[in-house]
Amino acid sequence: MLADDKSLTDESMLGSPQPGATRVDDGSDELYTRGMGHYRRREWADAKACFMRLKSMAPDRRGIDALLNEVDIFIQLQELQPGAAELQPSTPASQLRQETSSARTGSRTVHRRSFLPAVFFVLVVLLAAALVLYAAGAFDSLIGSQQQARVQALVNQGRAAMNVGDYQRAVGAFGEALALAPTNEDVKTWYAKATRFQQMADWYAQADADMAALEWDGALQTLRQIVELDPTYLDVVDRISYIETQRALQASFDEALQEIGNKEWDAAIPVLQGLLDANYRQDEVSRALADAYFQKGIQLLSDGGESLDVVAQAIKAFDNALSIMPDDTVTLEKGLAESYRQGRLSMDQMDWPRAVSSLKQVYDARPNYMQGRAMTLLCEAYLRLGDAFQAAGDLPEALQQYRNVLSVQACDHVEAALKERDVYATLYPPTPTPTSTPRPTRTALPTATPTATPTITPLPPPPPTPPPTQPPR
Repeated sequence: MLADDKSLTDESMLGSPQPGATRVDDGSDELYTRGMGHYRRREWADAKACFMRLKSMAPDRRGIDALLNEVDIFIQLQELQPGAAELQPSTPASQLRQETSSARTGSRTVHRRSFLPAVFFVLVVLLAAALVLYAAGAFDSLIGSQQQARVQALVNQGRAAMNVGDYQRAVGAFGEALALAPTNEDVKTWYAKATRFQQMADWYAQADADMAALEWDGALQTLRQIVELDPTYLDVVDRISYIETQRALQASFDEALQEIGNKEWDAAIPVLQGLLDANYRQDEVSRALADAYFQKGIQLLSDGGESLDVVAQAIKAFDNALSIMPDDTVTLEKGLAESYRQGRLSMDQMDWPRAVSSLKQVYDARPNYMQGRAMTLLCEAYLRLGDAFQAAGDLPEALQQYRNVLSVQACDHVEAALKERDVYATLYPPTPTPTSTPRPTRTALPTATPTATPTITPLPPPPPTPPPTQPPR
């Protein structure tokens, strides 16, 4: 920054010697004051002379170099621009430098402007030459060769895209080439081919989506459109054959489901088994087939449970269902059917203990099993088992079996109640109760002598039931 009046008179800023230096009256102060007078009056040459002399006399005095630099700047400005001498000393040095730079730049601009007519003349000459060449057709061949090179490059890009199956990019490249060369037959051919392949690719993707959604009719129609354009396109022919097979299997599956709805199990089961063997929709077909076998077993028991052969067929149906898809409900029904069948067989063989064991399992799990037939058989088995124990002389066990009959509400209790009473009376016969003899009293008049009222002694409770023994059959 340039020094202003205040700064220039501030000894702490400009005129004072270095700290610690001894001040000697050698006339430097007077010389400094004289130089500052020239500085304020803008007498730059005189001011510079005073400051130069002052520097030689007191080289350690602070601020002298800054004053000399500023004075030099003013002298240079005065030489370049006579009006610069009128600047105030308080003008910042940075502003003076900027003005000096502007003056120099203006000088260079003047020099540059002197070249503008020459540059303009050269441009006019070049434009005229270009017009002459264009009129002569020299640019036509140049533009034509560049356009031809661009078309060829686009064709190459399109063919590369075709090779990797990127038909959309190929159509774009050939379309741009065709716009540049609309009469080029090769480009037309390539564009038509790329467009056709893009259409087939779009149809193929649509058919693939329809097949994933099991929309066989839509997929078949789309693939047949591809065949009309190109019968050799990818695996279209094989896909059409596959879809036709799937459609036939779908029709069979629909037919089997309809038979299941009509409870025609024997009609649905072989169709579903064939679909399962063909690996068609494995999960759905497996569930439908297992359910058909299960429902067949339930219906067999419901319609023909009196026949042991029919019960065996039902058990076989349950086994088939479980072999396809394990299920707790099917397992339960199979167990009940097997216990019921075993109870029936044991009764036919008069194996009463085993009959009771098997039929009681059924009764405990489902009291009304087989429309109550299992419970009726259990009542009969209890009664016959009691008879067998009675015949063997095991009256306590016989009594227990008769009471088992009485514990089942739906059993016929008449025969069991009679037998239970007889066995109980045999085990625990009643004992007579003695009566007391009246004594005469010493009275003048006879009086009625009260007699003790006989009481009925209750029968003792039956002894603990011994473990059952195997009765004779």
